[in-house]
Amino acid sequence: MKIPNNDYFYFQKSSIILLILVNLFIGITGCNQENIPEKSISNEAIESDLTLNDVTLEEASEAGEMLWRVKSKRASYVKNQELVRVTKPEGELFRDGRLAYKITALQGEVYQDGDKILLIEEIEVYDIQNKIIIRGQQLEWLTEPGIIIVRNNITGNNEQLQASAQMAKVISLEKRVEFYGQVVAMFKEPVVKIKTDQLFWEVDQKKLIANKPIKIEELKDKQVIGIAYGEESEFNLESKIATMKKNVQLLRIDPKIQISSDLMIWNMPQDLIDSPGPIRVLEQGEKVVLQANKGQGNFQKNVFVLSGDVVGIGQENQAQLNSDRLTWYLNNQTFEAEGNVFYRQVDPPFNVRGLRAVGQLKNDTVIIQGGNSNVVTEIIPQ
Repeated sequence: MKIPNNDYFYFQKSSIILLILVNLFIGITGCNQENIPEKSISNEAIESDLTLNDVTLEEASEAGEMLWRVKSKRASYVKNQELVRVTKPEGELFRDGRLAYKITALQGEVYQDGDKILLIEEIEVYDIQNKIIIRGQQLEWLTEPGIIIVRNNITGNNEQLQASAQMAKVISLEKRVEFYGQVVAMFKEPVVKIKTDQLFWEVDQKKLIANKPIKIEELKDKQVIGIAYGEESEFNLESKIATMKKNVQLLRIDPKIQISSDLMIWNMPQDLIDSPGPIRVLEQGEKVVLQANKGQGNFQKNVFVLSGDVVGIGQENQAQLNSDRLTWYLNNQTFEAEGNVFYRQVDPPFNVRGLRAVGQLKNDTVIIQGGNSNVVTEIIPQ
């Protein structure tokens, strides 16, 4: 093996200890050797057997394909721990022979077998292809599977997304970034904030996946206009559509509405929600409750369309309307009902059936149409 004068070491699944000792015995031309104790990552005083300046460490696969490279201002070999301690390391992680990630830090440790690298202080990981930057204070780099784990004061961002967490894991082969612990993610357009304890960023698919309870806030002019809760969620970064599952609650501020479902698709750019399963809508201002087998809401037009065993209840006056399909207009609290319409009220007692109905539940004004005759019922509150 030829050892260049610039302290450049090439490793191909061979021992770092052996190569460092070889350099010690043959005496590298132009290399400064210093017996200066380094500050250990574990804060323990460890005696360095050899210290070299401006060192490059590399490792390749058995087929000769580059796996990683670490350049350091100073490298110290610690015999009793079988590792090389590096100062101001600049690392490169390759995938399929191509440079995929650049990594910088203030200090680090490269272990003898080359499969593990530890870095601390001012960590920065840069995903070249996707232009993602992740920062933290501690990094564990498992070189053979290509996994990078960053801890302490984690932030991650690219042009679309800003995120913070207690820990981040970058899985090179799967092109995925995982965030753990008090995760907060922000998007620029539309302005959306996500809070959860676990968030997976599928980079190639441009999706965020949460398998833990999640809170999603939509903001406009720095004001929250909608909040959604669920136990699972998938967010498409291109379409800005959130698919939420299990005990989903969506709250709208104006008008004040609460929507409940076990499966809800929230299209933020178009301001639409779609529930292909059972849905419940509570209009809090007028105290009207609607429920059906499925439903869609358009918040730009303030209209809900519900279908399948629709039930509408005016809570204040206990009026109830049943139908196959119901269109609910939020602005004026009116409705249009179609198919097997049944209306009843408590005070005064009254019920009627028909094919179609229009009216308002809040003031008991209802027009029922059926067959060749119309029945008009109008109750004016005292």
